Amino acid sequence: MEKAVKIGKTTFSGQMRILIAVCAAAAAFMLLLGSGRTVHAAGGLDLSTEYPGISITPGETLNITLNLTNASGSEQDADVEIASLPEGWEGYLQGGSYEVSQVYVPNGAEGTSLTLHLTVPDALEEGTYQVTVDAAVNEEIRDSLTLSFIVKEVNAGAGSFTTEYPEQEGTAGTTFSFSTTLINNGLSAQSYSLSSNAPSGWKVSFVPSDETASVAGIDVESSASQGLTVQVVPPENVEAGEYDISCSAVSASETLSTDLKVVITGTYGLSLSTPDGRVSFDAHANDDSKVTLNITNTGNVDLQNVSLNSTLPSGWTVTYNVEDNVIESIPAGSTAEVIATVTPGSDAITGDYVASFTAETDEASSSVDFRVSVKTQTVWGLVAVLIILCVAGGLVYVFRKYGRR
Repeated sequence: MEKAVKIGKTTFSGQMRILIAVCAAAAAFMLLLGSGRTVHAAGGLDLSTEYPGISITPGETLNITLNLTNASGSEQDADVEIASLPEGWEGYLQGGSYEVSQVYVPNGAEGTSLTLHLTVPDALEEGTYQVTVDAAVNEEIRDSLTLSFIVKEVNAGAGSFTTEYPEQEGTAGTTFSFSTTLINNGLSAQSYSLSSNAPSGWKVSFVPSDETASVAGIDVESSASQGLTVQVVPPENVEAGEYDISCSAVSASETLSTDLKVVITGTYGLSLSTPDGRVSFDAHANDDSKVTLNITNTGNVDLQNVSLNSTLPSGWTVTYNVEDNVIESIPAGSTAEVIATVTPGSDAITGDYVASFTAETDEASSSVDFRVSVKTQTVWGLVAVLIILCVAGGLVYVFRKYGRR
């Protein structure tokens, strides 16, 4: 009876040992499954990187070095590929200067280096993103590497180039000054090149705060900001309207921009002159004299219906070679040429006179005074001389004939 009891205890103890061993094996298997890494037989490929988990920012371009070693006992040609990429991401593997899909891996610890190039989309929500790279010779000799990329805050690390008041208004000839702020949110100092796409003839300069000289580039420390005054000078003959100017700050790792708008308001101006600048001419009584007038639109808005008027001495007349003495239109910055025909009165005597001409619209006007020298016609001068000679000759004759009586 005692023997039977002993046998029973021995049987129960053996069953318990078997059950414990099975549970331990199952637990080990489950642990391996949950490790996130493929289980391989010893003596195969090993794909690794120094930093398998990093924090990134949207829009980044990543270049990650991978190491592939071979402990299979002989050299191998391994197929390599990016097995999985998050949606919207782009990437490829580079060996040397080539994009590769297969690499030679010598046996031993030396191994082969690869570069994983990744382009991260600009629009990226917070979270963890994984990229898996596979290397395989066959089903037995293979390895996989999963890299984790963490976005803690959308746009974290991205710089900015902003202005509080992006739109200004003024007349031609105004210098517009925009206060902007350039922020470097990166982990290291950055050197930014500054530029703009202003229209032809416009001048744009960048002046750091508390300085007077303009710069073409500027250094900004990590997590620091730099104030910049963007000075915009339009050309003198700029037309009225809206002008968009995009300013850029470009570093080795990012391109920042801010959009500005300049509104040029209309300015009106007229200038009346002559081609050579002379404001005098000669004339004769009752005879036509032609004068060339230049009417220039000095504003930045087209002028319509420019009328021509004059103030002349009594009895004088003037006509213009334009219908109804009106110029229909003069574009901004353009000059219209008009011929004025001035006729002094028939009773005008020799001397200097003033003739005033005016060009005007509802918005602007300009006047110029001419000195007109009226001269006697040469033929009448000869007639006068002949008359004088005749009178003198007659007097001489009379004195000779009757002088002694």
